[in-house]
Amino acid sequence: MSEVEQLVSIVMPTYNRAKIISGAIESIMRQPYANWELIVVDDRSTDETEAVIREWTARDARIRYVRNERAKGPGGARNTGMLAAKGEFLAFLDSDDEWFPCHLSDSMDAHAQAQADVTFALWVERHGDVASYTFDNEVERGLLNKMRNTFETQNEGEVIIFEKGLFEAFLSHTRNFFQLNTMMFRRKLLDEVGLINEQFHLGEDTTFLLRFFDNYRIALQTKPHSVYQESPDSLYFFCDRWLLDPDTIHLHEEIYSKIEGLSFKSIKVREHIRELVAQSDSISHKSRQLSYIDIGIASKYYTLGYLNRHDRKLALQYCRQSIQSKVTIFNLLLYVKLLLSSRKGSAFLQKALNLW
Repeated sequence: MSEVEQLVSIVMPTYNRAKIISGAIESIMRQPYANWELIVVDDRSTDETEAVIREWTARDARIRYVRNERAKGPGGARNTGMLAAKGEFLAFLDSDDEWFPCHLSDSMDAHAQAQADVTFALWVERHGDVASYTFDNEVERGLLNKMRNTFETQNEGEVIIFEKGLFEAFLSHTRNFFQLNTMMFRRKLLDEVGLINEQFHLGEDTTFLLRFFDNYRIALQTKPHSVYQESPDSLYFFCDRWLLDPDTIHLHEEIYSKIEGLSFKSIKVREHIRELVAQSDSISHKSRQLSYIDIGIASKYYTLGYLNRHDRKLALQYCRQSIQSKVTIFNLLLYVKLLLSSRKGSAFLQKALNLW
């Protein structure tokens, strides 16, 4: 059997997406590459998601519905789907996102031509009715060209191939070029890399991807293959955090609660990545990379300290944790400010806030 005829198992985790999941499925149906199976893993939805999927399974035998026995979160749902997969290749698509028609066929071609174990592609972001291709900015173009000059390429630079050095490049870049929704890999690799860590409820996809970096031949297709939907009920885009006034955020308890929860989850992932860097033998500037990660962790604790300055005891606790991670002029000044019992906001201290 040739490469292009092999079965691709597509894993789609979902939770309460009855109103929008059909858009994701329709984007799979539009793929010219037809040898696929779709495994929709329902993480115990409470809306009409199951009924919607049952209609699709009745319409197309390639679609299967699986309901988790217990809610496991997106990582656990993806694990359930991967364990149920029958294909030689695995791919992922979230139930609120979409693929361009080229995704499966182009990814399979890239696997064959590059002799790759894993392929990725870029994506378009959509917020409401507005779609934007953010990889066409000067910074992103510069980073892509830097990778083209550093690593092997094919198809006149349209495909960048990595075998070693990707982990450090990933850590160094200000922009992420790798997303689970555009990933396709040989299913047999699961025996080596293992399943997604279900202990992470944010960044579980990133920590999974990192297991492949520097260990397998990876091809990045530098054209968009998917649409990433920034919906109001998504984990990250529940509000426009760029427009938040951090000096009045205590008035928005629900928003603060979400930011606090995301911060703790982000810190956990960053600490995990720090361990990977510390253990790695392939990082040429290890102390610098560890410092960058420490700054990121410190900024999360610092932000929580600033947002909680009306609760002096709690704010001081977060500020001390920030200083323990990495001493900066910002967390030192905030600490002094809190010791003096000042609760006023500061335009200068706001500059170091990390609301993401």
